[in-house]
Amino acid sequence: METPEAKAASMTGDFFYGWDLLFKTIRADVNKKSDVLIALVHFLLTKHYKFRCVGIGDDKTLSEEDVGSELLPDNWNDDDTKYSLRYEHEKVLYLLIAHITEEDLLLNLLDINTKKVSNICIDPENLVAAVKGNISTLMPTASEIVERFRKELLDPVFTGNSCEVTTQTSTEPQRSNGADPLRIGEPRRGGSFTPGGYEPRPFGFPDIGRGDLDPLGRGGPGNLFTFPSRPGLPGNGMPFPRFDPFGPNDPNIPNRGPNPDHMRPPNWDSDYYL
Repeated sequence: METPEAKAASMTGDFFYGWDLLFKTIRADVNKKSDVLIALVHFLLTKHYKFRCVGIGDDKTLSEEDVGSELLPDNWNDDDTKYSLRYEHEKVLYLLIAHITEEDLLLNLLDINTKKVSNICIDPENLVAAVKGNISTLMPTASEIVERFRKELLDPVFTGNSCEVTTQTSTEPQRSNGADPLRIGEPRRGGSFTPGGYEPRPFGFPDIGRGDLDPLGRGGPGNLFTFPSRPGLPGNGMPFPRFDPFGPNDPNIPNRGPNPDHMRPPNWDSDYYL
């Protein structure tokens, strides 16, 4: 398996071609590990993104007198707490601002026109092994550092491939014609009450009392019901009084018969409804 050191060394001949020349021009100025990382960002911007450095500072105006270069300007690392570099790409100004903290280096890249800004926080102590030597000596994991710079610092601003999480504005869903905005779930078929919903009554028995059990009133008769409609039968659709089914007998009163209210009415004809 290829080690990070070997991978960085193998990239020297192609991707990092030109790094040695750049680093030679600033070698005498590099005195801290964060300098090496700033030099790497500068190398990416000037070689692979075709930027040109137009000086130091945080001036947000670009004049005709600003002449870009692939080299780092004089005094680019004089400040012990901050780096401020200005870049130009096709007449658009970009600012690279980096702040040195006790342990980290916080970098920001700003597009002056679009106001897009990116940021990345890295640890120079862990990423930079030395301040003198070739690329593999300076940064054993140089290829991994490059990928982080590309994805988190450069591409979000320059190409618009932002890594920021956006929120979508939710819109009210269109309602179908006649839909009840307070309805919960899909309408269900009539049937007997069960804990999970309503199931059809077996054997075609009348669906009596189900409506009283449904707090949302999704159809179905209550205890005030109409007699089931059957061709040829009297009373179709006629309302009947409340149906109060009698429950089990009181166990404290043995052999108790039905309540007199449940006896057959006078002149009862059992063949009337047949």
